[in-house]
Order: sequence, then C-alpha cells, then structure tokens
Amino acid sequence: MAYNILVVEDTSDWRRKLVGYLVEEGEYSVLEADNYRKASELIQRVPFDVVVLDIRLTDWEEKDEHGMQLLRELDPVADMNGTRAIMITGYGTIDRMREAFRDHQVVDFIEKQHFSPKEFKTTVLKAAEQARLKREETMGGKYSKKHK
Repeated sequence: MAYNILVVEDTSDWRRKLVGYLVEEGEYSVLEADNYRKASELIQRVPFDVVVLDIRLTDWEEKDEHGMQLLRELDPVADMNGTRAIMITGYGTIDRMREAFRDHQVVDFIEKQHFSPKEFKTTVLKAAEQARLKREETMGGKYSKKHK
C-alpha cells in the first residue's frame, strides 16, 4: 500500500520538485498544499504518514512561521496516527530547528541550500516507515490488516 505524503510549500518550483521526486518513486500517494489554510484542512481530513513542511509559507513575510504553527496542529494527529514531519526551509535557524525536534514529531530538518534529492527520498521513506510502525503499535496491528 502506498504511503500518504503531504507536501506543504508555497513556492511552486520547490513544491513541483518535491512532489516530482516522490511520485517518481512510485510508492507514495502525494497531496500538496501551497498555503497554511489548505494544509490545515488536509491534515484534519487525511491520515498522512509524512508531512513535508516549509517553515515560511509566505517567503516575502520575514515573520511568517505558519509552518511551525502547522507543526503544533499536527502534534495531536501525530500522536494518534503516527504522522511524521520533515521540515524544509531556506530560512532555517538553530532555534527553530531545536524547537522542531524537541517539541514535535520532526524526523529531519532540511535546508534548501543543501538539498539532495537522494537524501530527501531516503528521509521520506524512513519517516513513512516509522509512521506506519507507530500506527500499527497504536492500533494493535489492526491498521496493517485493514489496509493490505
């Protein structure tokens, strides 16, 4: 069964690239959102294995941290179904990275300046596998039996 992935990125070029890398792998069902509102709605409706999330969802606003706000919304969902997050940003700070790992279900923090497609794909796969394992533990194995 395909892993459910949500890519949340406001920049269309980056969003297209990230979605493309995942789709070419063939084992992902990928949805995308270009803004906070759309991502928030999808997170409430769809049980994602992984959410790939930009910190700034409006690059021209220096104070924008809608991605961090989405992480906070994702926490109760992640506790329930195992969803993992991968942060991706061109504006990473040590403080944001620490907060993401310390307080949320973040498995990696990728800087766009050092982006590697191969590492990205490996990270998403590992995160998706972790999410499924967590979901199976939480549901006592019922998830894997229902979704095979």
